[in-house]
Amino acid sequence: MKIMQIIPTLELAGAEVMCENLTCELAGDNEVTVVSMYDRKTPISGRLKQKGINVIFLDKKPGPDFSMVKKLRKVIRDFKPEVIHTHLDCVKYAYPAGSKEGVKRFIHTVHNIASKESSGIAAMINKRLFTKKGVVPVGLSPEVKETICRQYGLSEDKVPVIYNGIDLDKCICKNHYESENILEFIHVGRFSEQKNHRMLINAFAKFVSGYRDAKLTLVGEGVLQSKIKDLVKEKGIEDKVFFNGPTDNVFPLLERADVFVLPSLYEGVPMSLIEAMGTGLPIIATNVGGIPDMLNNNGEALITDVDEDALVKALNKMTDISLREILGQNALERARKDFSVKKMAEEYMKLYKN
Repeated sequence: MKIMQIIPTLELAGAEVMCENLTCELAGDNEVTVVSMYDRKTPISGRLKQKGINVIFLDKKPGPDFSMVKKLRKVIRDFKPEVIHTHLDCVKYAYPAGSKEGVKRFIHTVHNIASKESSGIAAMINKRLFTKKGVVPVGLSPEVKETICRQYGLSEDKVPVIYNGIDLDKCICKNHYESENILEFIHVGRFSEQKNHRMLINAFAKFVSGYRDAKLTLVGEGVLQSKIKDLVKEKGIEDKVFFNGPTDNVFPLLERADVFVLPSLYEGVPMSLIEAMGTGLPIIATNVGGIPDMLNNNGEALITDVDEDALVKALNKMTDISLREILGQNALERARKDFSVKKMAEEYMKLYKN
């Protein structure tokens, strides 16, 4: 089957990693082309090209740019896909371009709770595409599906659920849970309001006031990074918090750490969380979006409210080695059961063919 994946960029972020994982798995038995709306070369685009996957870069301008319809028509005409699969805000360009070139099957993955991914005019366009034009929206979890149905007035049978998946063979599984003198917590994600670094730093400052043998590693970059650095300095914990920057291979960092923390304000099904699960890391995460569909509280993780004191309590609980091992092993088992790239690709192929 000829499949075209269309995404704004291939930066190191959750939707982009999911697109890479899915593309690489599908490419074994299908012909897949990836279109990046912006002309930005990244580690992901480099890895795709190394695997022999065609990546096309367009030159979208910031903001609305409906010249993209014409440009997409050309690449669609040249490739002749049977299915167009869009991510994030690309569907409003891809559908008019693809439909004019005779494409009949359009899939759109909603990577976050619906109201956070699209609002205003974009949501109005999506509603028309989902209800009148046959574009199939995919929810990453039952919770994400529910937000799609509510925002766009769709019945449940119109919104399939397909969990994100990763190549679990890339994970470096933990083989012990004793900390190396210093208990290391790790967070992976861009510095944005969604990821809630401010609450994390405030909670961690309280935690290390009573448990000094701990550190926090922050992996990523983003617009709020300088403000978070200022907060770390204000709290007097510069010797406890380390800014790692972005990485194109997070697995050695995850394996080295003792606990993964994700205190987000909202989420879909975060790829970083699946990567931590595949490593066998014990996890603290907030009870938002698709997270409670992925992990059971006190089963595979400690699930907390979006509350600073609740997070401090969870951090303190993770000083227990036996708890870390139980949670980490349970998370690993759940990842192998539900979050492999093979399972994700199989489910999308069923959808493409339906």
